[in-house]
Amino acid sequence: MVLVSEISLGGESALLRSWEKACSGKDVVLPPAGTNYLDSVRASTAAFIESAGHELVSINNEGIRNYVNRFDYDKFVKYVKQVNGWTHKLPLVFDNMAQELNLIALLDLLQFGSGYRKELHTATGRGASDTIRFGCISMHISQTLIDAKGLQALTLGDISQHFDIPLFGDERPMAQGSSAVMVSQASELRPLAECILGCLQDTGKRLELGGYSSLADFIIKMCTEKPSAAHLVEMLANAFPSLRDVAQIEDHQVYLFKKAQLVAYDVCQRFGKTDKMFAFNDIEQLTLFADNVVPAMMQHHGLILPNKNITAKIENSQPLSLPETTAMRAASIVAAQMVVDYANGHPSAATKCEIPINQATLDNFWWHEGKEPDLRVLSRLIYKDTVYF
Repeated sequence: MVLVSEISLGGESALLRSWEKACSGKDVVLPPAGTNYLDSVRASTAAFIESAGHELVSINNEGIRNYVNRFDYDKFVKYVKQVNGWTHKLPLVFDNMAQELNLIALLDLLQFGSGYRKELHTATGRGASDTIRFGCISMHISQTLIDAKGLQALTLGDISQHFDIPLFGDERPMAQGSSAVMVSQASELRPLAECILGCLQDTGKRLELGGYSSLADFIIKMCTEKPSAAHLVEMLANAFPSLRDVAQIEDHQVYLFKKAQLVAYDVCQRFGKTDKMFAFNDIEQLTLFADNVVPAMMQHHGLILPNKNITAKIENSQPLSLPETTAMRAASIVAAQMVVDYANGHPSAATKCEIPINQATLDNFWWHEGKEPDLRVLSRLIYKDTVYF
């Protein structure tokens, strides 16, 4: 079997430019083989925030202690259970486990587009996550092939149809003063559709050239080789650029691996109790799935403190730069670890909590909490040129 990461695809220039631009991690240097990628996330985010990143976003140590001391453990358990159960509640019928695994993995592969939240709500009434869910369910119900070959055969029109993303905007006359010929402007959501297509086509190509029939086939083989969340994250990040969530900020390599970790978490939640290959004993070592929602919640709770410039941009719905975005995401991971350590290291209700407090469960809690009506209106960071969140 050929490792996907060792393949030179050829013809990459034909891939959609929006995806190539947004897939910024495709050429970065990854940790050496055999490195624990979860440790790399913790170490690199901490190093970045301690050096350059702290000028952009700082950690509020006192705020963390105060937050843990008043932590609502009952709400935490309720929300985490609700989020953990989503993979069991897909309103779909599957022919077999591999088909279900494949769809769950594709859902996680496409968990991005948060920067288009406002435009999506205006055009479709859905946010980014619901748009991805809607599109993946549509592909399944319509029996669209989503194996390695099927992903490569998808077109931009397919993406527009399944995900309900308009490709064209308002029409205008080609010539001033004449309505005989009208032309359509490209929709402001077209780059998102192109990124979804590029992500799926590139993943399909790498799967086929690596000898894998589908994303599920890849995951099953990696987990058969070694049933470990860290191992699966490493293999996914090396194989697929659309999961290679790394930011190069000056001389810092900041590893985040949001979607690769999400795949490992959801696979374990759905199949870990019934199949030992997915019963990862290191699942609690996953870090925060840093996106736009969780940093907003952590800022709201006073756990992270962005500088005045970033705060103003977020409040005014202005896009952040890559360093600013990375600092928000990295600081969230660092602060989350401090919440975990403080909660588990002091006599409190945490020791009696039926759900362990770790970065992944905190992520689920804050993500669900961010959907509460009073908190859903909070301004969130905006960064569009990415396929990573």
